[in-house]
Amino acid sequence: MRSRWAWMVVLGVLLAPMPALGQRTEDITEEIQFARGLSKVFQSVARKAEPSVVHITQLNRVQQVQRDWFGFPVAVGEPRLTETGLGSGVIVSDQGYVLTNNHVVRQAEVVRVKLQDGREHEAKIVGRDPLTDVAVLKIEADGLRPATFADSDALEVGEWVVAIGSPFGFSSTVTAGIVSAKARSGLVLDGMVEGYQDFIQTDAAINPGNSGGPLLNLEGRIVGINSAIASRTGGYQGIGFAIPSNMARAVMDSLIKTGRVARGWLGVNVVDLSPREGGNGKRQGLRVEFVAPGSPAEKAGLRPGDVVTRVQGRPVEGSAKFRTSIALIPPDTDVTIDVLRNGEAATLTARVVDQLTVGLSALPIPKLGISVRTLTDEDARRRGYRGISGVIVDSVDRGSLGERAGIRQGDILRAVGDAAFASAEEFARLVDQADFREPVDLQAIRGNRRGYITVRE
Repeated sequence: MRSRWAWMVVLGVLLAPMPALGQRTEDITEEIQFARGLSKVFQSVARKAEPSVVHITQLNRVQQVQRDWFGFPVAVGEPRLTETGLGSGVIVSDQGYVLTNNHVVRQAEVVRVKLQDGREHEAKIVGRDPLTDVAVLKIEADGLRPATFADSDALEVGEWVVAIGSPFGFSSTVTAGIVSAKARSGLVLDGMVEGYQDFIQTDAAINPGNSGGPLLNLEGRIVGINSAIASRTGGYQGIGFAIPSNMARAVMDSLIKTGRVARGWLGVNVVDLSPREGGNGKRQGLRVEFVAPGSPAEKAGLRPGDVVTRVQGRPVEGSAKFRTSIALIPPDTDVTIDVLRNGEAATLTARVVDQLTVGLSALPIPKLGISVRTLTDEDARRRGYRGISGVIVDSVDRGSLGERAGIRQGDILRAVGDAAFASAEEFARLVDQADFREPVDLQAIRGNRRGYITVRE
């Protein structure tokens, strides 16, 4: 009897409908279709953007060396152009402008750009900005397919992004991931200087060689320029950083237009609100700590203790982001600033000025391969000088005419020949007029020593 009942139970199970199993198969089919749909989106981004992405080779003259019978190095022949670095870039104009990182080309004597179709061109460096790690190149070529920009401020954490570049020299490599964070700053990364940081953080795989390539949204538009990785090994470990497209584009436009980055200055120091002040999410804002006398901020009516809540109608996102946002505003632009003062809201308007006019920004001098900024009274006093004018050398490019002449970072330059000057702009004009085929003396101060630096090509 027990055996008969057992057979009936087995038969009932075999003949019963299986909705759960059928439903599961249907769900899997839908998931596969969804995955294939997402895959097609990535394919579309790659097809659209790959023709705009270039492979960049940095070349420098390297002296060939052999060992003599005693083991000592001996120079052999003339220095040869040798590949010393690789990177990526993205074409942003049919006129041949290419956007990349400063650290990709900063020490290059020659830059070569290889297009997806195999054509190679020597590129001219239009301008570099170490403080944002942005550089602009220009090539002379026909049939270019420039990429377009998207608004990086509209990017959301968790959004899909695609990175394209030449990691380890493997051109047209496509990786995908999500935006894992925004507005990263305070990073100390290899090959970069402390400056204006507002990085997009992503887990899309970025490796050495990806630098300068684009980070794209699912429409195939540029939302960032891949710049760095956080890694203990030098390779991909899940955290990469990209310069937001809005920042990169503003710097690029300024470099193309003027050869330098004209940064806005407001003349105010702000700090993030402490938890006691409501800075733990209950209230968004930045407390004004200092307002420079005679600055645009003072003229607009800003006072210490004010809480800044919006700039140009957008909520503030931290003191680092505020500093960067003001710097990217073109000089002589009116800026609206929403503040809270003793609990009452007010909207103030300030006209930002060029940092160069107050000695905060460096002016590149391409002829010498240096950048300088105007010596202010405060700079002079801090160095123990009084009653002097001129410029401070902010940076010196490797292998440049200025470096070969012996100019060093921190030098104070006061005259070109017998012509004295009082600003970076005046110095730039005198250098442009100088003929360095003949020796030209630059009057200089270095520490406690005063003398001349002779420049000759």
